[in-house]
Amino acid sequence: MAVLTTKYIQVGSYYTSRGYYTSGYINFGAVSSSSGGTTGQNSLYPVYSSSTLVALDTSNNTTYLHLDIGDASNNVTNGVWDKIVVAGTTFLRTNATYTQDVSTGIDRWRWSISSDPFSSNGTWDAVSFETAVTPPDTTITDVDTITRPNGSTNHSITIAAGSSNTIYEARTVSASGTVYGTRTGNGAITVSSIPSAGTSATYYITGRVTTANGGDNSPVLADTYIVVHEAASSGGGTGDGGTGTYGLRVYDASGNTTLDLSDRVVTFRERVTGSLSSSQTTKNVTLSGAGTAVINLDPITVIFVSNIPQRQKILYFTVSGTTLTITRTAVNATGSAAAAQSYDLLVVYDPVA
Repeated sequence: MAVLTTKYIQVGSYYTSRGYYTSGYINFGAVSSSSGGTTGQNSLYPVYSSSTLVALDTSNNTTYLHLDIGDASNNVTNGVWDKIVVAGTTFLRTNATYTQDVSTGIDRWRWSISSDPFSSNGTWDAVSFETAVTPPDTTITDVDTITRPNGSTNHSITIAAGSSNTIYEARTVSASGTVYGTRTGNGAITVSSIPSAGTSATYYITGRVTTANGGDNSPVLADTYIVVHEAASSGGGTGDGGTGTYGLRVYDASGNTTLDLSDRVVTFRERVTGSLSSSQTTKNVTLSGAGTAVINLDPITVIFVSNIPQRQKILYFTVSGTTLTITRTAVNATGSAAAAQSYDLLVVYDPVA
């Protein structure tokens, strides 16, 4: 929101009306630019130039709330402000009936009400004219998964299709987490955070609009993305490929052998296709022979849709002898109906596994 101006009404009353009113021989209440300040300060500039607050009062035993503005220059319109807040109670301009009397120079907004917004007589109540809150632009282009080499200390993302009045921030843990990179509008952000080597983490992009630009400065989720930090590079060795030697041997960072190709043959055991029904989260398949690992031939490529994880499509596999187990953690995405999920797998057998 943006507050255009604030006035203070010293609450008065006349028969069934309460608030502030000055017109002709009927006058009750008072108006000032500060609580308990000099009365008669009824100018509504900068809401409208050359305009004055003539009345803000309830009538007919709190049936209506009237706002009357003097329009000496005929420049008052049914616009500019979006709401008035009377002693903490909000009244939207669009909910009022608007009339303009050129002959009297009075513009009136009338709301139907069920209770009196004013405090007791003699109290100074604040009345502010405000514009609506400007929301941040969160319709940015999706940021894809980022892979960083081992030893990296940061990563970079690019904000595209955003808005120049929105501050974009990259956060960890959640949409209210610690900020590690920020910019206003479109362009690159260097994010001074990265997950531990050999792991991945989800990052959250939020947008906010400052109060100076009509927002409420609250962060709103715009997108999420994943950063993968590669593990320490492995070592390797080569030989002549002859009898009793290795054509290829691979080591991890600690010098342990992780792969050698001496007399080792991995067998493609069986291709398995099928589906989990809309009610299934787990399924066992009996293989024609023992397997040790599974290759997913049709992996999920879109994990998030409108920032909602598609858990019903993410499948997990284990093999124990001739039993292949297929599982998932949910049968539906949040807000969606349960759905079946097909699979296309290649089971392999490694005799050294």
